[in-house]
Amino acid sequence: MAGRALGAEPGAADAGLRAARLLLIDREALAREVTDALYAESPDLLARYGERGREKCLQDMRYNIEHLTPAVELGDPAMFAGYVQWVDSLLRARNVATRDVVRCLELLRDRCAVRYPRAEAETIAAILRAGLAVLDA
Repeated sequence: MAGRALGAEPGAADAGLRAARLLLIDREALAREVTDALYAESPDLLARYGERGREKCLQDMRYNIEHLTPAVELGDPAMFAGYVQWVDSLLRARNVATRDVVRCLELLRDRCAVRYPRAEAETIAAILRAGLAVLDA
């Protein structure tokens, strides 16, 4: 069956498919909400990176969601964790702190918890935890 990770419970696979669809539908709104929240809680980011940096952050959030979606659909935390390692390395080379990457993923998790039914939000959160874990190592 497409979208079901090996050994995954049928209900978990269904939640992953539903969650992935929600992420696709809400990608732009989520990216904007996370970017707005990040800049609202850290006004120094605008001073540091300017409006161009804010636009880059929004673009990066779109990419984060685009890479999160298939990992959620397939129930594959390692897929997203590998992406997070790569993007953190790329952004550090561009003087973006790992703490900013972490905070974006936390805000994304929090927005999904508010927006989505529990099963879908927990499915997304599990994949995001894998990404956050590689940044704590």
